[in-house]
Amino acid sequence: MKKLIPALALLTLCAAVWLPASSASAVPKLDIKVAVGIGSTTIVPRVPTIDLYEGEPPDPGRYIGTVGGKKPATFVNWGMQLAARVTFDNKVFTELAAGFSRFYFTYGEQLALIAEAQEEDLEVIDRLSGQTVRMNQMEIPLTAGYRPYANPYFKIFVYGGLVNTFNIRGFVELGDRKGLKFRPRDVPGYKIAPYLAGARMGVQFDLGPLNFDVNYTIGMNSLTKTEFRTNTHVFKFFLGWLF
Repeated sequence: MKKLIPALALLTLCAAVWLPASSASAVPKLDIKVAVGIGSTTIVPRVPTIDLYEGEPPDPGRYIGTVGGKKPATFVNWGMQLAARVTFDNKVFTELAAGFSRFYFTYGEQLALIAEAQEEDLEVIDRLSGQTVRMNQMEIPLTAGYRPYANPYFKIFVYGGLVNTFNIRGFVELGDRKGLKFRPRDVPGYKIAPYLAGARMGVQFDLGPLNFDVNYTIGMNSLTKTEFRTNTHVFKFFLGWLF
C-alpha cells in the first residue's frame, strides 16, 4: 500500500504534463440580455359553421347570422424581457428568459355572435363590440440551440424550445376615461385560457453588444377554453443589449 501511493502520485504528475491544458473556450460564457420587441399574433378560431336564431326549435324565430369556419385574424404585439444565455465550449447554448408582453385583438361581430350563442352577458357583449382588447401576458421561454458561426465581432445562434405564456389581465378603453378590466376567462365567447404552451424556433445575431432575435411560436394548446380550438401563431423581433 505504501508503494502504491508514490506510484499514483507519479502517474498523476505524468498525466498533468502530457494532457493539454484546458482552453478558455471550455469555460461556459454567461451573457445577460435586456430586450424589447414587437411582432404579430395571429388567432385562428376553428369554429363549426352554425346558423344562429334568436328563438328555439321548433320555432327558431329571427335569423341572427352564421358563425364558424377557420377565419384567421392578425394583430400587433409587443414585449420586453430579461434573459440569461449560457454558451458551452463556444458552441451549444441554453437560454432562460422572463418578460412581459401584450397582444391586441378586436372584439368583432363573429365573436359577439359566438358569445350570444353561448348565452353570455349581453350588456358586456355590447360594451365590448367593436373595441380593441389588450391582453397582458407573462412569458417564460426555455430554449437551447447551437452557434454555427462566430468571429470577434459577429455571431449567429439558432435555437428552439418551449415558451410558457400566462395570460394575466384583459383591458379595454371605452373612450370615456373609463376602462373595463377582466380576467382572461371572462372574455365573452372566447374564455381565454390562463396558460398557453408554445413551441418556439428562432435565430439570433450578436453584433458586438447588440443582439437581434427573430422567432416564431406556434401554440400547442388552445388559446380559448371553448368547445372549439383556437390556434395561435406568434412572430416576434427583439432588439437587445448584452452585458
